[in-house]
Amino acid sequence: MRIGMICCPFKTSFGAYGSALQSALEARGGNIAVQWVASNCGCGDPIEAGRQFQSNRCDFFELPMPTGYRSKHAWRRCVRDVARSAMVYLRTQRYSSLLDQPDVVHFQQVLNGYGSRAVFSWLKHPTSAARVVTVHELDPDQLEFSQTNIVYNRADAIIVHCEEMRHALIGLKVNPAKIHVVLYGTAIPSPDSHHDREGIVFYGGHKIMSGKGLETLFRALALVRERRSRKPTLLRIHGHYGSTTPFEAQQMANAHGVADNVVWLNQIPEDAISELYQSSEICVLPFTKSFAGMAAAAAAACQLPVIATRKAGLPDYLQNDGIWIEEDNAPQLAERILELLDNESRQREIGARLLQRAKQHLSWEVIADQTLGIYADVIRERARPAAA
Repeated sequence: MRIGMICCPFKTSFGAYGSALQSALEARGGNIAVQWVASNCGCGDPIEAGRQFQSNRCDFFELPMPTGYRSKHAWRRCVRDVARSAMVYLRTQRYSSLLDQPDVVHFQQVLNGYGSRAVFSWLKHPTSAARVVTVHELDPDQLEFSQTNIVYNRADAIIVHCEEMRHALIGLKVNPAKIHVVLYGTAIPSPDSHHDREGIVFYGGHKIMSGKGLETLFRALALVRERRSRKPTLLRIHGHYGSTTPFEAQQMANAHGVADNVVWLNQIPEDAISELYQSSEICVLPFTKSFAGMAAAAAAACQLPVIATRKAGLPDYLQNDGIWIEEDNAPQLAERILELLDNESRQREIGARLLQRAKQHLSWEVIADQTLGIYADVIRERARPAAA
């Protein structure tokens, strides 16, 4: 099977996903080859601006991409909108021209050069290959102009990473029969007995100050600090927001009196995430929006209990083994943290159950098999009219 993949190539959670999926698909054997086509997306984040590639196994090209900035002046908005549309059209034409006669093309939708405009332009372009779209996140364009989302129905299949996104797409008039939930995969590391587990780990995503519950976490940590004054609790923070600690986040930690308890790891290599999670006692994900499946899957694979809200796709990853809290409820979060920190046997019990779930539902081998099954189905369905 010849697979074309259009995906962000940089050291983001999306680049990590594309790289891991590419390797997992090819490892399944059966003459599977994955060609990765990529471009700069125009987001302007430090990782993209610095061209920090996740993988060199991609056919990459540069093309200007105006951001989604909206001017106060109508004529400037109009000019910018025309420029964005033109760049999106040229970009999707280039994506298609670089692909080498694939059986199926898999577009990983994120933002800007990989956003909804790019996906919809690409879906309108005729092709003999089957077309699959993974929707990692929705963007302002498609939410403001909801009628445009009907173009998704030109795809042969849509993949999402949680039920929350599936319901969002159905609400945008996407055909439910085309939507498949395939979870975000994770590597299952070897058990690590070399580290004593200590403290809390928090994943801040790409935009740590937006929808991650950081202030709730700092407020809870202040309460934990009061109750455990003789035994300081360490909080280690990482994410895909770059190597520099956001100034606003530092200010927030100072304002809540917990700066001395926080270690800012910021962006760390993908292979260091497992080591971090294997040396932590608790993962805390008090998200109010966005997506936290990557961190939850990694925690499960590392036998790390997770305290979380029922948001950001987390119920799909943790099921009955999550320790659930309400949104923006710092006292409740503090209580759950204290209960776990003082109960190592419960940490081990929950961690063991999460590991079993990771092996059964979250490993990259499982994700690759599910994805290949979708590819095979859409290729077969595409060929049916020609054979009739």
